[in-house]
Amino acid sequence: MIDPELTQRAAAGDRAALDAVLAAATPSIKRFTGRMCRTPAEADDATQDTLLAVAQNLGQFEGRSAFSTWLFTLARTACGRQQRGMKNAPPREDAPELRADEAPGPDDLAEQRELQLTLDLALGGLQRDQREVVLLRDVEGLTANEAAEVLGISVEALKSRLHRARASLRSALKPTVDGSASGACPDIVTLMSQKHEGELDERTCSQVERHVLGCPRCRALCDGLREVLGACSALRDGEG
Repeated sequence: MIDPELTQRAAAGDRAALDAVLAAATPSIKRFTGRMCRTPAEADDATQDTLLAVAQNLGQFEGRSAFSTWLFTLARTACGRQQRGMKNAPPREDAPELRADEAPGPDDLAEQRELQLTLDLALGGLQRDQREVVLLRDVEGLTANEAAEVLGISVEALKSRLHRARASLRSALKPTVDGSASGACPDIVTLMSQKHEGELDERTCSQVERHVLGCPRCRALCDGLREVLGACSALRDGEG
């Protein structure tokens, strides 16, 4: 989160504040473009285009929406321009590079890193609209309202897309997060995603929780989804 006072000073022409805003925004933009663009070169160009747009237009930013909303709208536009300019380019096959640990960590850290690497590949396999919503909500931590504004859709449409995207990620990561959930109730991942978004009433939440407690397969699915969402957050924390 970039300090609103800092963005106000930058918008007013404070050069040092602008440099600080650009430095603070760069990691988030790199994460987003690195997973939305087809090649590393395309992602680098989109990052530079976004930062240039911020520098040139911050003086016109009126604060009617969150700065993060405006920032990722610029990044999404930059990625779209790169995509249109490389329609015939082959899809990228390399996962974005994650910073290596300086020293070997405990087993749980190694497992988390393996999950994050696998998550990068799974994110790359999502449809573009699903990948965007996961990056904005679960990696970058934008609110539902902010993410919906970036994507130009309603909050209801965003949440529906998010539930499908999380289910797709959970399915793609099933061999990593567990190997015993086949045959589970088909709607449990969507229900848990809805619970995570605060969409379920108290009675439905209680029913879901009771069912999960009594169903080992559904419990494995839910635990796997929680692990996926945790790995999404860790992408932001580990690369910022």
